[in-house]
Amino acid sequence: MMRIGSVPYLNAKPMVDWFHSAECESPVEVVYAVPSRLAEMLREGSVDVANVSIFETFQNPDLILIPDLSISACGAVKSVRLFSKKPLHEIESVALDTSSLTSNALLRILLKEQFGIIPCYSHHIPDIYAMLENHDAGLIIGDLKLFEGLPDTVVYDLGQAWYDLTELPFVYAAWSARRDRVSLEMCETLHRAMGWGSQHLETLAAHWAGRWNLPVELATDYLVNVMDYRLTECQIEGLRLYQRKCFEQGLIGELHPIETFQP
Repeated sequence: MMRIGSVPYLNAKPMVDWFHSAECESPVEVVYAVPSRLAEMLREGSVDVANVSIFETFQNPDLILIPDLSISACGAVKSVRLFSKKPLHEIESVALDTSSLTSNALLRILLKEQFGIIPCYSHHIPDIYAMLENHDAGLIIGDLKLFEGLPDTVVYDLGQAWYDLTELPFVYAAWSARRDRVSLEMCETLHRAMGWGSQHLETLAAHWAGRWNLPVELATDYLVNVMDYRLTECQIEGLRLYQRKCFEQGLIGELHPIETFQP
C-alpha cells in the first residue's frame, strides 16, 4: 500500500480528497502533517511521497518531483503572510512559523532584497497574537481566517512580494517522492486524484469552508482563482530562481539539480 503524506491546509484538498471519496479504488493511506514534519517523514521513510515544501527538495537529493503537479500561485497567495506592528523597513524581530520551511526561507530573502534588512529571527508556534507580543512581526502560513488582517498591523503577502520582485510564480510545495519508491503507478494515481479535485473545486471549497468556519466566497476564490496546481516551465523557472537565492543567502549548502520523474 502506498503511503501518502499531505499538508492539512485547504490548498492541498484538491490534491488528496479523492483518496477519501467513494470513487477511489487505489489502495493508499494518507497521513497529514505540517510541512516541517512532512519533510522529516520523507527522510524517515514513513511516507513514500508527500506534497512537501519545495525548500525540502533543495536539501534532500534523495527526492524526485512528480511531473506537472505543484501547489503554487502567481501573485498574492492570501495564506502566506507577515503581520507587522511596524513599517516593514523598520522591523527588527520576526517570529517564524514552526510549521513552515519554504515560506520561512522566502521571507528572509524578500526582507533582505526588498528592504535591505536582516531582522533577528526566532521560531514560534503559529499563534499570531502570541508572536506579536514579543516580536515586531510574525509569519503565519495556511490560515485563511486571518485574511482580513489584524488591527494596527501591516500585512505583507509573500506571494505578491515574490511576484513584484521577479515577475514569476512561486512554487510552495510539490509532490516529491523518495527515489527508491517512485513509480509510474504512483504518478498516475496522483494525477488521477488531481484530475478529480480539479473537477470539484467549488464543492471542496464549500465543504471545507463549512468545516473551518470560513466564508464560502473566500475559500472558493482561493481554490479556483488563486491556487495553481500545475508545474509548468514558468513555475520551474521560478523554483530554480528561488533555489539560487536560497544558496546565495546561505540558506542551503549546495545547489543540486531539481529532477522530475521520467517514466
